[in-house]
Amino acid sequence: MIRATQKLIEYLNLEQDRPDVSVFHSLVNSILKFGTKSDADILLKKFLEAPFDDNNSYFFDVFRKFGDVDFAEKIYDQAIKDNRLLEQADSEILQLLGDLKYEPVKETLAYYVFGDMGSDYYFRAHSALGLLNFDCAEYQVQIKGAIEQCYGKSLIPEFIPALVCKLSDRTSYLEPLYELGNDYASTDCNAGIMLGFSLCGEEGKQYFKKALFNGNWEFFSGGTGNYVFAYKGLKNLNISFAELYSIIREIQDDKKLGYALWVLFGLFELRVKDYENDNIESFMSLYSTFYGQKNRSDFSDLAERGSRLRDLWEYERLFELKLTEEAIVENFSV
Repeated sequence: MIRATQKLIEYLNLEQDRPDVSVFHSLVNSILKFGTKSDADILLKKFLEAPFDDNNSYFFDVFRKFGDVDFAEKIYDQAIKDNRLLEQADSEILQLLGDLKYEPVKETLAYYVFGDMGSDYYFRAHSALGLLNFDCAEYQVQIKGAIEQCYGKSLIPEFIPALVCKLSDRTSYLEPLYELGNDYASTDCNAGIMLGFSLCGEEGKQYFKKALFNGNWEFFSGGTGNYVFAYKGLKNLNISFAELYSIIREIQDDKKLGYALWVLFGLFELRVKDYENDNIESFMSLYSTFYGQKNRSDFSDLAERGSRLRDLWEYERLFELKLTEEAIVENFSV
């Protein structure tokens, strides 16, 4: 067990009305970066002691990274009965069990996505995201019907469109889904469309890139959470920030440029907070691309044209801090 895991448990054991979210995130990020399955085992034991505690969701990313079928089985036994989530259980458990690829939960996920039309937003959203981890050959008709019911509507079940990636004949659905997100769906509801594009490989990549800097989609927004799924999409499609920069540099209209930079800086924010080990660009590479001696002047000119200079300065400082952190981590990991 690493020190961060011990400190997390100690923090949870303190008598306090409202634990600080920032403390949770800092400790969990440390576990994600340096922990092992033994750390996850300890947190699973803590979860099982009080499976309905409000703070348990902070463990879920650790379970996703280090968990296995044994983890999933124990969580399932605590939270699911007769193929339904217990009322007191966190709905995110539905997605977690899917992420752990625990086959027995598949029927439950399908029920909340396709069967229970009264499912609330979170039950359906987490179930749809969980179902993405399985082969859905037996649900082709249901997926098509659920997606088609979204066409032309403003308010839709947000993550139903993400299931397009599970269709065997998905090509004909991509253009209508782009039109749905661009012309009809509320920006509160279009993150699943973007996620679906990113999970369709090269077929979906053109639609993903077309939507990313399009103001109709609002992928600058932390309020709706859209930029979180735009960031996930970059990783799903292995799109680098250098590739995004090459697109932005070609934008001639200053208003469109300002919007594209707004999106870019939002993605910078998520990259700064990302402690997973699957990033294709280091901070040394990112700093060189945007703030190195060769490129800083060009980036500064773009930021001035797009009225985003304050963001440029803020992320230059953050990138400098991350450069130091990255060097320390690499030295520690040797």
